[in-house]
Amino acid sequence: MTRTTRLTVAALAVAALGVSVVGCSASPDGGGGSAEGSDVVSLVQADEVRPYEDVLDSLGDPSVPDGAKVCYVTRTLSNEYWSFVASGVEDRAKELGAEVQIFAVNDEASITEQLDKAKGALTQGCTVLLASPISATGLDSVFTEALAAGVPAIVLNDAKGTLPGVVYSGPDSLTTGRTAADYIAQKLPEGGQVAMVEGDPGSSNALNRGEGFKEGLAEHPNLELVASATANWDQTKAQDIATTMLTANPDLKAFYVQNDGMALGVATAVERAGKTGEVLIVGTDGIPQAKTEIQNGRITATVSQKPGQEGAAGVDVGLWLLAGEEVPGWIEVPAFIIDSENVADYAEGMP
Repeated sequence: MTRTTRLTVAALAVAALGVSVVGCSASPDGGGGSAEGSDVVSLVQADEVRPYEDVLDSLGDPSVPDGAKVCYVTRTLSNEYWSFVASGVEDRAKELGAEVQIFAVNDEASITEQLDKAKGALTQGCTVLLASPISATGLDSVFTEALAAGVPAIVLNDAKGTLPGVVYSGPDSLTTGRTAADYIAQKLPEGGQVAMVEGDPGSSNALNRGEGFKEGLAEHPNLELVASATANWDQTKAQDIATTMLTANPDLKAFYVQNDGMALGVATAVERAGKTGEVLIVGTDGIPQAKTEIQNGRITATVSQKPGQEGAAGVDVGLWLLAGEEVPGWIEVPAFIIDSENVADYAEGMP
């Protein structure tokens, strides 16, 4: 029996039985337990980072074994960004001919709800497990079970963890923050005071975007971070926080906002302060509404991500692993700036 056959049969057998493998002694680093789980992990080149397009050019479109089912455990689909990631997963799976199922939570902050969804996915025939964990380690127990059963585990966009064998598909959030700082520095050559509106303090994306932004500011000493506070990804909270920051810092020149939903709230605060066009607002994600506001002049720019590509890359990685192909531990899908100069090129949807 070939390695490809072993991986596929093991994954399909566990899924078909609908059995959770809690009792298995396999570890995700290949120590002990089943050979199938060890094989999946050994195919992941943990220290390698390569752009998605390069890996796709090298390996080509993946084949789809009989009975393959791609499952994506996401966050709330009321957040437009995650709905675009889910669409990327669905579109690519259907294009390749694989079955696909989405498991979404109702509460963006509920680690417990998401964990329950992920556990449920392993009992419903999933042979590839994709997820966007709410916390960096919140789904590690499920990933461990999946890998031990020969089911590839891939994290999309958020909460890049350190569990051996789990592949990450998405941008470098540290670079996202640095990109925002560099852009603001370019727009404010004279320097000035800046503020940051943060997401959920337990989110890896929020932590890394914030750290990257501060690292970027350190390269531009004429920019001073005078205020930073969390709005927990909430638009109304972001508006209230920005209003307070503008009152306390009347010379404020720019905001970096860790997602576009909050940036919309900041834009309202800036508008009510009579400073639209005077205070820069740089959001993150590139959702359609943010791009509309860039066209309207209410938001300056967004560090746009590529959720469709992140989802598609996750599908491909899972199927490549089932086929016994080696893959990088990080499939990079870089973020990029969208502002008034190029927003017309991205007027609809997300890349």
